[in-house]
Order: sequence, then C-alpha cells, then structure tokens
Amino acid sequence: MSRPSSPPPHLHHTLSRILSMTTAAPSHRTHSRTSHFSLAPIRSNLLDDGLDNIPPPLPHDHKQLERRLTQDPDVERQMRGSGDGEIGPPPEGGREAWLVVASSFFILFCVFGFVTSFGTLQVYYLSHQLLGYSKSQVAWISSVQMFLTFAGSIFAGRIFDSHGARGLAIAGSSLSVGAIIAIAFCKEYYQLMLGHAAFGLSGSILYSPGTAIAGHWFMRRRSTATGIVVCGSGLGGVIYPIALKRLFDQLSFRDTMLIIAGMNAFLMLPSWFFMKARLPPRQPPPLRALLGPWKEPRYAFLVIGSCMIMMNWVSPYFNAPTLATSNYLPTNIASYSVAILQAGSFTGRALSGVLADAVGVWHMYVLMALLQAVVIFAFWTASPLPAAAVVVGLAGYGFASGAWITLVAASMGAISPTREFGMRLGMLWSLSSIPLLIGPVICGVLVGVDSGKFSYAAIFCGFTFLIGAALAVSPRALEMLAQVCAQRKRSLQQEQPREGEEDEGDKE
Repeated sequence: MSRPSSPPPHLHHTLSRILSMTTAAPSHRTHSRTSHFSLAPIRSNLLDDGLDNIPPPLPHDHKQLERRLTQDPDVERQMRGSGDGEIGPPPEGGREAWLVVASSFFILFCVFGFVTSFGTLQVYYLSHQLLGYSKSQVAWISSVQMFLTFAGSIFAGRIFDSHGARGLAIAGSSLSVGAIIAIAFCKEYYQLMLGHAAFGLSGSILYSPGTAIAGHWFMRRRSTATGIVVCGSGLGGVIYPIALKRLFDQLSFRDTMLIIAGMNAFLMLPSWFFMKARLPPRQPPPLRALLGPWKEPRYAFLVIGSCMIMMNWVSPYFNAPTLATSNYLPTNIASYSVAILQAGSFTGRALSGVLADAVGVWHMYVLMALLQAVVIFAFWTASPLPAAAVVVGLAGYGFASGAWITLVAASMGAISPTREFGMRLGMLWSLSSIPLLIGPVICGVLVGVDSGKFSYAAIFCGFTFLIGAALAVSPRALEMLAQVCAQRKRSLQQEQPREGEEDEGDKE
C-alpha cells in the first residue's frame, strides 16, 4: 500500500509545527516523555485495537510522522480542525491552557453543585414554601431544571464552535447568579419553578463549552484535562448539600440563597477573562450541517448508547436516601447518603482521565458503563443489606458514574474534528435530556410498586446501562468481527491450493 508523497494542504502547517516541536525538544524531555508512558507493553496492545482511543505519541521521524498524519484517519480528523491560520496543534499545557481548565472547573462546580443539591432544597420546600404540595409535585421542579440543563446544549455548542466560550461564559454565569437571587425571593410554586428553570437554562449555556473547551488545548492529555474539569461537578455535589443544610439551620432561606449567589458570582468571575477557545471565530455552519455526523455509525451509536445510559444515570442520585432507609441504616449515615455517593463520583472523575490517557478512552468508557451495571446489580437490588455493603454500593456507583460522565466528552473528541467538537457534544447532551426526564419518573413508579424499596428500579437501571454500553461499542465490534471473518476466509483460501498440491503429489 503506497502513501501520498506529501500531506494534504490543510496538514502542511500542522506537520511543520509538530516537526519543529519534536526536533527542538531536548533529550531530557524526550526521556521524561518516554518514562511517562511506562505502561507501553499493555498500552500498545490496547491502543492498536481500533476502538478510537486517543492516539499514542506522534513519531519523531519526518517520514513516519508524515505517514501517520496522512494515513491515520482519527489523527488526521482531530488535527484537521487545529490548523486554522497560524494556530498549531494543541499546546498540551501552559499557563493559558490550565487557566482555561481551572475556569471550566469552577463553572461546573457552581452549576452542578446547585443542581445536584435539590434533594436538600426539596426537604426545605416541603416544610416551608410548598407545605401543601406532594413530593412528586415538588420533584417536577428538579426534573424540569435537569432537563433544561442539557436540552439547550446543541445551540450552545454551535455558538462555541463559531465564536468561542467567553461570550457564553458571561451570559450563562450572569443568568445563573440572577436565577439564584430570584429564587431567594420566591414564595409560590410557579415562582420556584420559573427560578429553577432559569438556572437550568444557564446550565445549558455553560455545560457544553465547559466540557468541550479542553479539546482545543489538549490532545494527548485531553482525557486528563476533561477529567479535571468535570471533577468540579463531583466536588460541588459534595459541598453544596452540606453547605445548604448548615446555612438553613442558622439563617433564613433568603439569606442562604443570597450567600450561595454571591459565592457563585465570585467563583464564576474568572471565566469571563480566562475561558477562551484557541481557534479563531468563523461563521456558524448551516443547520443542515447537524445532519453530517449522523452519517458516521460510530457517532450515531455513541449518542444512542449514551442516551440509554443517561436515562437512569441520575436516578440513583435521587434515590440514595431511599436505598439507605430501606436497608435500615442509622440516621447519621442515611442523612449523608448523597454526600457519600458524590464523594465516590468525585474520585471517579479525578481518576478516569488519567486512566483513559494511559490505556485508552474507549476502553475506560465501556468499562465504566459496565461497572455501573455491576454495582447496581450487586448492591442496589438486594434488601436488606449490612450498612457497610450499602456504603460500598453508594460509593461504588458514584465512582463508576462519575468516571463514565467524564469520559463521554473525551470519547466524543476521539472521533470528532476539533472544529465540530462543540456541536457534536451539544447534540449528545441535548438528546440525552429527553430520556433523562423519563428515567427518574419510571424509577419513582417502580419504587412505589416495590413498597419503598429500590430493587425493581435497580434492575431497570442495570439493564439500561448494559444496553447502552453494547450500543455504543457495537459499530466497532461489528467491524472487528468482519475483519476476523475476512482474515479467516483468506486463510482458508490459502490452505485450499496447498491441499490440492498435496493430493496431486500423492497421486504421482
């Protein structure tokens, strides 16, 4: 198989930049880079399986590098969007890159810290502003807020791809702080619904660029950078419920919400200055461009599989207290069930990126999806369980779910052009908001049928996780099966002439 004599025009600049970076690198840096990939024997086998894992380090030799950039479709696809004008390949670090990561971290810390603390708010609403309402009626406020947090990501993703993240950061953070201030003065059901809906809309503006922007600044360490960003969600999920409970015990609802709004404003302000994309502005593509990615089976099935998993991804978070009380845990442990789950989620988010960069993002994506199902079947279906087993089940699901949600963006980046990253990821989040609105409701019905236990709902959750993982990896699995069958067929065809020659020799 021959290779092209020179790289395509859109890769000329990228090739020259990478060559200058590699040839100018001192020997001690090369040594440290080699030692960084100390898992080479395992890693090489995993990364060469064709599952669209983040590619290993690019070669230093000019001819080998040219062949890699012109013949490896995944590398070429990711590099293609990085060659605008004088913009070279992602810098893989530096002050600007890590300030972007830090700003995105605090954006997700504030948004999802408040969103996932609704369990604490729900208890307060039921005993104060919404005293005469049922739990299911109040739960609709949370469902609408969560739905809106993801539903508008497709539009935010298009704006991010065309104009960068700074404008979205300013608009989203301003709306977020304003929504919390408005909630502080709410007394009626419709007022709280509108206030939380406005906060969900702000999250929709911020989430897609917050998770996609790391792809502009990192390629080899994209999973690590994205993992750090998404850790903000996990850490916020631990801190906000505890902070709200302590503040409610000492202050009024209005003062508590105003303190949260002030804290969010302070933490989100750096994003106005540092959360910026590398690629220059451009005109947004026509709306028909949204259909392009769906012609790629890998993208289509990744979205479908992720939507199936997202259907019940948040259900155990909403029902952690149900698991604790149905297993007769002591009150002092049951009251912190969500915090235990969120602590596991933070750990999973923190470690998933490093592991994905070491052994491949798609391996970790599928592994964490399957691990969610294993933990649910093992620790959430049986009742009663010992207190230690319940705590392991809470922390274990938190770890697996936190790691999986972190790897969604990195998995998308492994099969997407950089210029379309925000749009593609935005479509995934927007579509996943629909099953996300349905899954917790079904689980709520199953909990009622099961006399307040989570066993039936856990079986439902586990099977959606298994089906989602199978769908996400199915295109590549079928390709690998076809390759194996083709190779087997060629081997049989080669053996037949040899058998014929042996038969003729026997006759002679």
